[in-house]
Amino acid sequence: MLNRMKKMLLWSGMLGAFSAVEAQAATVPFTESFDSGVSGWENSVNLPLAFTATGGSDGGGFATGTFNFNGYVPGFGGSGPIVLRASAADDASGGAFLGNWLTDGVASVSFMVRHDAPEAMDFYLRIATAANSPAGAFFGTQSVAANVWTLVTFPIAPLATHCTDAGPPGACATALAAVGNLQIGTSAPVGLLDDDVAYTFDIDQVSLNPIPEPGTALLMGLGLAGLALAGRREASA
Repeated sequence: MLNRMKKMLLWSGMLGAFSAVEAQAATVPFTESFDSGVSGWENSVNLPLAFTATGGSDGGGFATGTFNFNGYVPGFGGSGPIVLRASAADDASGGAFLGNWLTDGVASVSFMVRHDAPEAMDFYLRIATAANSPAGAFFGTQSVAANVWTLVTFPIAPLATHCTDAGPPGACATALAAVGNLQIGTSAPVGLLDDDVAYTFDIDQVSLNPIPEPGTALLMGLGLAGLALAGRREASA
C-alpha cells in the first residue's frame, strides 16, 4: 500500500510538472545573449557552462561547454552528444524557451556557435518535455568550421515538418506542444572518436524567432518581387 501511494505521488508530481510547462507560453521573440552569465545553461553532464564576459559573436559575453569524444558511441541516426542544455529544472534563461511552440508562434530557433575541434561539425537541436521524453530532433545540414562564430538556424514552423521523432510516432508533436528542455548536440566525426581531448563549444545569441505577421510577410514578398522585376528590367535594358 505504501509503495502504491509513493508511485501515485511520483506520477502526480510528473504530471504537475508537465502541465506547468504546457500552460506556460514561450517568449517570442527572445534572445539569450549571455551578457551577464550562463543563465542556467548546462553542459553534457548537467554542470553549469563556463562564462566569458567578452569575445562573443556580438563582442559581449558567451557560454562554453566541453566534450571529449574519446570512446563515444553515436546515438540514433548516427547523432553525436548533447553538449549544451537549457532545461526547465534549472529555469534556464528564465524559462523563456518553455511552452507550446506550435501555438506560441515559434518560426525558427537560431544560435551562434563556435568550436575548436580539428574537423567541421554539424549541429542538431533536440527538444523534449520537462520529463525529457517524448522528444524530437531537428538535424542541421550546415557544416561549421573550427574557430569561427557561425549562425545556425533550425526551421520550426510551419507544421514542424523538419522534426524527427526521437521515440514513438508522434513524439515531435508531443514535445513541441510542451517544450521543457532545449538541447544542442553535435555530429560525431569518426576522426574525433579516438582523440582524448576535451573540445570546446561556445554558444551565443540563442533566439526564438517569431512567425512574421501576415502583413509583414506580404510586404516582404512584394519587396522581393519588386527586386526581381527591377533585375529583369536592368538585364533587358
